[in-house]
Amino acid sequence: MALLLCFALPSWTIAAGDLASDGINKALEASPLSRTEQAEVHAKAVSAVNAGVPREDVELILSRAISRKADAGTINRFLDTSVSAKKEGLPLSPVLDRIEQGLSKGVPPERVAIASERLTAKLAEARPLVDALIRDGMTPKRSGEREMAIEASARALEKSIPPEEIKGMGAAVQGRRGSLPLFTSSVDTATYFAGSGMPAATASRLVRNAVDKGYSTRDLDSMVKHMDAEMKRGARPEDAAAKMERGNMQSEPAMDRQDMRRDMMNDRSGGAGPGMGNRMK
Repeated sequence: MALLLCFALPSWTIAAGDLASDGINKALEASPLSRTEQAEVHAKAVSAVNAGVPREDVELILSRAISRKADAGTINRFLDTSVSAKKEGLPLSPVLDRIEQGLSKGVPPERVAIASERLTAKLAEARPLVDALIRDGMTPKRSGEREMAIEASARALEKSIPPEEIKGMGAAVQGRRGSLPLFTSSVDTATYFAGSGMPAATASRLVRNAVDKGYSTRDLDSMVKHMDAEMKRGARPEDAAAKMERGNMQSEPAMDRQDMRRDMMNDRSGGAGPGMGNRMK
């Protein structure tokens, strides 16, 4: 019986040891991949788990990739990208999220692979920017703050915000003796503006000016809400930027919030009073 079982099962199933009963084998056995392809993917999956990629994420990537009819080469790219991020000490969660969510949303697997590889490269580019701030005294106070700052900077780079602009926002936060979370919020705000169609230089300048005025994370979030409200009214990104520069940047943050509340009330009542309103992330 033991001999018969050995001949019946693929060799990689037996060699997998403690992985033999997990979702990795189950996903592969149900796939249309050839035995050779299954063996190749299985070896990559085992290597990923051994490298420190959470097994549940490896299983999820396999099952979603197979359900989206990804070929073996593309699946291996997902696993290689995850392992690369882990071995380089980069934040792993955003890479896994990019792969898993992309597949879940039905994005073609090849495009998901390209996007996850691009994000990994941007994370590697962003890491020294954040580490320089930390060396200069912006010490993380809580676990995960450094990783969040690196992820925010990587997403800014993806939106074509140059490294010099990110450094400029970091310098503005340091000038106010601000924290790493304030830097992260600043970069996220600029990224949202750039993603809405605002020129990267304008977006980062708006944020730097806001930080110079003493804006907090909450104030930056109010700027995002204001931008969102302006866009919903049909304003062009550059017009919304000019309005913020004329209005918000000339007053104190607390007054900005009062103005914003008043404008939002005008919106709800159908009024057309002057001012602002908007949103982010």
